[in-house]
Amino acid sequence: MDIARERFLDPTRDYHLTLALRSRTAAMHSVLSGLSADDRDRVAAALARALDEIEAIVRPGVPGPAGRAAAVPPDRASS
Repeated sequence: MDIARERFLDPTRDYHLTLALRSRTAAMHSVLSGLSADDRDRVAAALARALDEIEAIVRPGVPGPAGRAAAVPPDRASS
């Protein structure tokens, strides 16, 4: 099971980050699969906050307007 968040750092979609939590064993897959919808949302929110921090670190290396992340198109979003 994966819970992931994606972010495009520029309008061309060349600079695309994905931060994911992935189960690597059957036991952990069972734990993640057993999370309530609210708990999955809380994990996703934690990933989004972590991605905010990571973006702040890598953004200086991305050409183009600083500080402007492109929105993830709804059809490309992960959960």
